[in-house]
Amino acid sequence: MRRTIAILAVLLLSVTALAASGATDDGAYKGVTNRAMRPVFVEPEDGVDYALFGNAASLATAEKGTLKIQVPYLSASSYNVSNALKDKGVAEALSGITRFQWNKQNWVTYMLGLVMASGNNYGEVFAADLGLGAQIGKLAFGFNVNAAVHSMPGLDAEGNPGNGSSPISNGYVPEVDYALTVAYGMRVFDSERLTIDAGAAVRFAEKLYLLQLNTTEISHLIDGSKDFNSLAARGGFAFPVDLGVTFGFLGGRLNFDVTATNLNGYYYMANYENITKAATFSGGTDRYTLYTPFSLNAGVTYTPGFKYVNPTVYAKFADIVSFYKDDDATPPEFIDLGVKLSIMDIVTLRASYRYGYPEFAVGAQFHGNMIELSYGFEEAGAKYGEKPIDKLTFRMKLGYDN
Repeated sequence: MRRTIAILAVLLLSVTALAASGATDDGAYKGVTNRAMRPVFVEPEDGVDYALFGNAASLATAEKGTLKIQVPYLSASSYNVSNALKDKGVAEALSGITRFQWNKQNWVTYMLGLVMASGNNYGEVFAADLGLGAQIGKLAFGFNVNAAVHSMPGLDAEGNPGNGSSPISNGYVPEVDYALTVAYGMRVFDSERLTIDAGAAVRFAEKLYLLQLNTTEISHLIDGSKDFNSLAARGGFAFPVDLGVTFGFLGGRLNFDVTATNLNGYYYMANYENITKAATFSGGTDRYTLYTPFSLNAGVTYTPGFKYVNPTVYAKFADIVSFYKDDDATPPEFIDLGVKLSIMDIVTLRASYRYGYPEFAVGAQFHGNMIELSYGFEEAGAKYGEKPIDKLTFRMKLGYDN
C-alpha cells in the first residue's frame, strides 16, 4: 500500500512539473477564468463543509452501510443585489421569480439589472451550481456543474483591458465548469485521545468560457435573439487532486484539518469557434496550458454534540501560501470564522466573518434534505476593501441519508 501511494505521488509530481514548464496565464482574462473547479456535495457530520469540497478525510468517519444520496444539490447566487433592487422593475421581476413566475421577461429584467448593478472593473454578476452525488461507506462520487457570469474591463482593439469606468463599458464572461469526482477517506490512526483520518479526491474537470461580451450581446443572449453557438469560446480539461488530513480529539468533537486542494490544476486549453465545439474538443486551435493555483488550507472545528440545540464553532485559514507570498495581504482576507446552530437537527442558523466580510444564513434540514438562504459580502477588487459586493444565495439539496 505504501509503495503504491509513493508511486502515485511521484507520477503526480512528474505530470505537474511537466505541465508547469509550459503553463501560461489566460492573457487579458487572467484573474477571471483561472479559478479552480469547486465541487460541493455530501456533507460530513459537522455540517459546516462538504466532503469533496472541503476535506475528503471526513468520509473516513462513515460507518459500514452508510448511504447518502444527493439528487440534486442546487445553488444560485446573485451579486450586487442591493443596488439592483433599487430599480423598481428589477425588484418586481425578482418578486415574480420567487413566486415561480419564470417567464422570459422576468429573467431578462432581473439578469440585466444585476449586470447594470455590477459597477466598474472586475466583479461577479451571477453564479449557479448543480451537483449530483452519492456516498457509499467511505467512498463518494459525483458530477458537478458550476456556471457564472464574470464582469471585467472591456477589451480594446489590441485585446487589452480598458479602464472599466462603468457597467456599460465593461465586458462580461459567461463560464461553465464541470467535473466528475471520486473521493475516498480512511482512518489511519485510532486511539482514545487521537484519531487521524486521511482522504483524497480525484476528478476529471472541464472549463469552458465565451470570449468577452458587451451588454448588448448579453441582452440578446438572454432574450434568445442570439445563439450561444455564434460566439467564440475557449475550453480545456484537467485532472486536479485534493488531499486532506483530519486530527480528531475529544471523541471527534474537536477536529483540526489540513487540506491541499487543486493539485495538478493545469488545464489543457484551446480556442474554438463556439461553445459546442469547445465542450467536445472539436477543431481547437492555438493550444496552451492554463494554470489554476492550488490552495493550502487549515482549520479547527468544535461541536459539543448537544441533543436539542447544538452549536458548531469553526475557524479556517484559506490559501496559506498566497497569504505569505503577498506582502500586501491582510489576515481578514484569508480567515473564515463562524458559528452554526442546529436546533432539533432541523432548523439551522449560521453567522460568520468570512474573508473579511459578514455572512448570515438560515435554513432547514431533514434526513439528507436541506434548504438555506444566506446573505453576505465578498471582495471583488484586486485588494481587500477595494470593491466589496453583496451576495444573496439560495441553496437546496434533495436526497437520502441513513
